[in-house]
Amino acid sequence: MKRRHWISWFCLALVSSLALVVAAIADDPPATDGERAYEIKATTLCPVCDGQNVLESNAPVAAAIRAQVDDLVSEGRSDAEIRAWMARQYGKDVNANPPRTGIASLVWIVPVFVAVVSAAFLVFAFRKWRVGRGAEPSDDDLKIVSSLREPT
Repeated sequence: MKRRHWISWFCLALVSSLALVVAAIADDPPATDGERAYEIKATTLCPVCDGQNVLESNAPVAAAIRAQVDDLVSEGRSDAEIRAWMARQYGKDVNANPPRTGIASLVWIVPVFVAVVSAAFLVFAFRKWRVGRGAEPSDDDLKIVSSLREPT
């Protein structure tokens, strides 16, 4: 019965982690063009800066990219079209977010799965330790402890 109980908790944790991954991957489009442009700029890396997005960079190329993003958003281009344009102009490394499809989707899935499995393992370990506290020592255990306490 205990093994079936543990398996049911593991399945619940697995389903919960998958639900969290699906919720994280789902795209909620921003409400306004300004919010869309802000999100694109925040997740586009400056091609000449080291790890800085174009929204925060003071480099001239970052200012040009910000202006271009604003123009493309006002033209009605989709986020995917704008990101594809950026990748063609400045290289694939300009996109800060890893792709959400294929093998690269593991970047989104693995951390959530590891966190859920780790939490389940800790709950299981703590429960096992708590159950072990109520055990009574045997006579052999008491003899070992008393022999270790005696001065030599």
